[in-house]
Amino acid sequence: MDQSQRNYYKTNIAALNLTAALVKSEPLNEKEDDAKWPCLETVSGKDILSTETSSTTSRDETSNASNHKRKPLCTIGNSFYIFSALVLFLVGSITIVYTPFNILMNERLKMVRGLPAYEWWKNPPDEVLLRVYLFNVTNSERFENGIDSKLELNEIGPIVFRELLRHSDVRFNDNGTMTYVATRTAVFLPEMTNISLDANLILPNFAALGMASYLWDASYFTRYGFKLMMEMLGTKMFIKTSINDCLWNLTDPLVQKAKSMMPGLVPEENMGILYQIYNKFTDEVTVFMGPENGRRFFTVDKYHGKPNLGIWEDSKCDSVQGSTEGVTYHQFVSKNDTLKYLRKTMCRVTPLKYKNEVTKSGMTMYKFILPKNVFSHPQTDPSLEDCFHNPKSTPLLSGLSDVSPCYYDFPIAASFPHFLNGDQALVKSISGLKPTEEKHGSYLIVEPLTGVPVESRARSQSNLVMHPTSGFSNLDKFSNMTIPMFWAEYNQVGLPWYITTLMYFTVIVLPYTQSVGSIIMMITGLAMIGKTIFDAIFGYKKPLYSYSSLDLLPSIS
Repeated sequence: MDQSQRNYYKTNIAALNLTAALVKSEPLNEKEDDAKWPCLETVSGKDILSTETSSTTSRDETSNASNHKRKPLCTIGNSFYIFSALVLFLVGSITIVYTPFNILMNERLKMVRGLPAYEWWKNPPDEVLLRVYLFNVTNSERFENGIDSKLELNEIGPIVFRELLRHSDVRFNDNGTMTYVATRTAVFLPEMTNISLDANLILPNFAALGMASYLWDASYFTRYGFKLMMEMLGTKMFIKTSINDCLWNLTDPLVQKAKSMMPGLVPEENMGILYQIYNKFTDEVTVFMGPENGRRFFTVDKYHGKPNLGIWEDSKCDSVQGSTEGVTYHQFVSKNDTLKYLRKTMCRVTPLKYKNEVTKSGMTMYKFILPKNVFSHPQTDPSLEDCFHNPKSTPLLSGLSDVSPCYYDFPIAASFPHFLNGDQALVKSISGLKPTEEKHGSYLIVEPLTGVPVESRARSQSNLVMHPTSGFSNLDKFSNMTIPMFWAEYNQVGLPWYITTLMYFTVIVLPYTQSVGSIIMMITGLAMIGKTIFDAIFGYKKPLYSYSSLDLLPSIS
């Protein structure tokens, strides 16, 4: 090899080294390329910077071909990325039409076993307190001796109980209704009661007075026989008893004797106030449910298998349909609605009317009250229908509602406590009563969107109605009186925190965030899909390759 050939080789080698320095000979990293090219299959042809001759070795061609051919880049990560984008977009689109708020409200109407709405109803929180107030007679001797013309009453209480409500034997019917058995019991709460159950009080002898009033229009021989029985047993006008006996075990020798002789007249020996209420406080109720019954949700269809109470002659007054037991009400309650409340101790359905808005737990709620004229009669309010009247009884004063059909026709009437809103003639022979709307009125606070009652106070008083008792010499002082027996308050004190939190989320948070959340999901899904398409079209950079062929060099042979 002469000097000129040596210089020629040196010059070409220098040029090749310069080309290798300026042109990167490594292709793009396969992993980086995969990330930019999801689900894209490419094959790169030969890109040769310098013209190759047919003498290039087959090994070099095979190596270059394997480097230039790209495999499909559908990795698990990229597939999940696209799937997530599609899910976000679809969920956002669907929730614009079928909002989460509407879905939650409809699911509540279905009362599905295992979901919060059903489980809370089946075993409701023990948040109902029963407060009982009794009346102690402070001038019994003076009244009995004719010195005082009025009974002086002193209110004793409250004696506090917790009312437990349980639902059992739940059956879902084919006609969009649900049948269940409701059982109520009362548990004494000594820590909330400021008086001992062993404390004594003086009461009118309600057993003797009640039977005398019941027999006021009986035949002379019947009334005379009853009078002889009282004299024989030494029956007194007033009795001394403990608070516990008054509530749970009140009886009298006269009652026991009358039951053995006239069981039809005296079906029960125990006249205890709470015993009479809770002894058989188990009811079978059928209510409407399901989205198709939105406005009728949880209103009564049948009570003990019948659409009525079977007490009043007027079908409108006797009907229970459209009322509720107060556990829940229909959704989307309006201010023009009349909520109907069924409590069998009242022996009727009572209406609740809207009064005003209140704010509780950051939510706007509606307050409904028991109207002042609910116990009035047509003679004082011509707009009312007097259909709650027992044909066996005499007309009652305004402010009294006959409940005798629910208590063996015993002459008992319901009223507001302390004769609030009643006829002034009711207090003509009674002193010591101080009626006020705040303490003796009834109300309900309900969240209008869900129909969930948040707080309520149902107050009523039971009274013994005395008909003319002129045939009974020692009882004639009570003629034509209405004697307060006791009054009670059923107080729903609130809801557990978890129910209040769920209600706040449904009523306040969800309606104001669901649209924004749906739009954000749609935009995010579209952005992810757009990014994928953009990268597929514009994001790929063609790798550069350099090839060095020794055929550029002249043969040394």
